[in-house]
Amino acid sequence: MGGESFFTGLIVACAILTIAFVVLCLLFVRLQKKLARFMSGKDGMSLEAMLEWLTRRVAELDERLDDHQKGLIHIDSRVKRSVRGYSLIRYDAYGSGGTQSFSSALLDEHGDGYILSVVAGRTHTGVYAKQLTAGTADASLTTEETEALAQAKKQIS
Repeated sequence: MGGESFFTGLIVACAILTIAFVVLCLLFVRLQKKLARFMSGKDGMSLEAMLEWLTRRVAELDERLDDHQKGLIHIDSRVKRSVRGYSLIRYDAYGSGGTQSFSSALLDEHGDGYILSVVAGRTHTGVYAKQLTAGTADASLTTEETEALAQAKKQIS
């Protein structure tokens, strides 16, 4: 009796193990199919080939990004030195009834630039330029030049 129950238990255990083995084999085959599908990638490209392509593409984009960054730094430095504030004040310098004289201020982002004044009369025309550094002139300014400078400064504030 004791030997028969042991033998029966052994057969039941073997049957359970066989069923478990068959189920695991089926699961393994399904997993292999899923892995093969995953690894095949788009248009038959393997996952490894796709990763290599992506790595090369990222390196190319990094290189382009560096080039664009250098270009932007160059453009930014040029823009900061370009005319950002300007004005033109016309006036009658000699009271002759016309506004042929003018003062014009041209400033970059830092307030550097110049004021150009043209004083026109019937027999004489004078052209004057005054250097500006950080919005301050290197010489005294006339009323019209001061007004031109103030208008140009408003544009860069």
